[in-house]
Order: sequence, then C-alpha cells, then structure tokens
Amino acid sequence: MTEDCIFCKIINREIETDIVTESENVIVFHDRESLAEKHFLVIPKKHIVSFVELTDRDLFWEMDEIMRKLIIDSEVDKSGYKTIFNGGYYQHVPHVHWHLLGGKLLG
Repeated sequence: MTEDCIFCKIINREIETDIVTESENVIVFHDRESLAEKHFLVIPKKHIVSFVELTDRDLFWEMDEIMRKLIIDSEVDKSGYKTIFNGGYYQHVPHVHWHLLGGKLLG
C-alpha cells in the first residue's frame, strides 16, 4: 500500500466508496467519474503501479474471474461492454486498474 494512492485509501476504507464486490485480493467499485451508464473499476488490493507490473498470474486471473462474473450476472449489458487497462500518461491513478464499462457511453 502507498500512503498517497487514492485506490489504496479506498482499499483501507479511508475513503468511502460504493463497493460492488470484493475477494481476498481484489476489490470492485463504481468509478466516480463514470464514462458509461455502468462503470466499474476492478483493482488488486496489493499496490501494483501498472499492467506491465502485474506479473502475478493468479492475481490477474482472479481479477478476470470477477470481471466475467460482473458481466454474466447482468451488472452490465452483455450486448455491449468494454474492458480497458490504461498505462503511462493514459493512467490517471498509479495503481493498476481494469475498467469495465457497460451501457451507453456518457458525455
């Protein structure tokens, strides 16, 4: 965990957010700056800066399994969804996170 990381503060419950689900190693919550009708962030509880540094295959597959469950359990519209990993200057928070967008895009 990193003191100045907003996602680490969410994981530590220092910042309140709308948690959708979580496991021992992964937490999912709604993005406050939503780009779509449904916009979830799937993040590891361990502070990992970027996708390139996400080398723990078990952790990646745990994130993947949770993502699939969100889609299958109709949290998003199965007819149209998008998953995104950002990196470098496209990544606004330096803690690896996987976006799941569903429904119509906003804005």
